[in-house]
Amino acid sequence: MAISAGRLIQVIVIQNPVHIRDNSGQPVEIWEDGETIRADIRGRSGRELMAAGAEIAQADVRVWVRGKSGEKITAASRLKVQSGPYRGKTLNVIAPPIPDEKGERLEILCKLGAEK
Repeated sequence: MAISAGRLIQVIVIQNPVHIRDNSGQPVEIWEDGETIRADIRGRSGRELMAAGAEIAQADVRVWVRGKSGEKITAASRLKVQSGPYRGKTLNVIAPPIPDEKGERLEILCKLGAEK
């Protein structure tokens, strides 16, 4: 079953890491904006963790995009959300995108609140 265009109501920007050198010659990782695409974003679950004595909240989020539009998304990517309830948030991709049986859409598993 093809993904309905009516469900792709959020807008995301694909970001991928790029390694450059700063003014002192030290390697630095920056995030480079790539394509802007439409997506269906849905929260799955949330939890609170203790890390280094501080409480951190995380949420699992699933994102669906059309198969061709998500070809540049990898497990190293992150998604900057431009619209909808997650507007202004950055979703960290935690696994390679999973295509459906027909290759028409990709499911992308992400975390909200966990920094890359």
